Amino acid sequence: MFYRFSAEVPLRWVDVDSVGVVNNAVYMSFLEQARYLYFQHLGLMEDHIIPFLLAETRIQFQKPGRLGMKIEVAARTSKIGDTSMHMDYEVRGNDEVLAKASAVLVFVDERQKPRSIPAEYREAVAGFDEQS
Repeated sequence: MFYRFSAEVPLRWVDVDSVGVVNNAVYMSFLEQARYLYFQHLGLMEDHIIPFLLAETRIQFQKPGRLGMKIEVAARTSKIGDTSMHMDYEVRGNDEVLAKASAVLVFVDERQKPRSIPAEYREAVAGFDEQS
């Protein structure tokens, strides 16, 4: 799968268990950081307001991450709906795929009720990841 965006995400000593493997819960933080950087890259996070909630995440672990690896997360939007976006991710360590993931983001209003995706998000994401 082609990804136009990727970001290095720091691996901390605390992220690794006693046998030197990255804890599986840490992958959620990797995805969260990459998601933030993706939207920041598109110029959509200048006010630091997150207009969506994470509705679903799925992670498939391929290989264990280990202390000392350079961690990079690739992210892309694969589908844009009326109120939600689907994103795909690859977590890479030393240029090997450690995990593949997907997430659904639901855009919400001030009462946390689903709302249509704001035009600036729709246009920026569709233009960047070539979605229609």
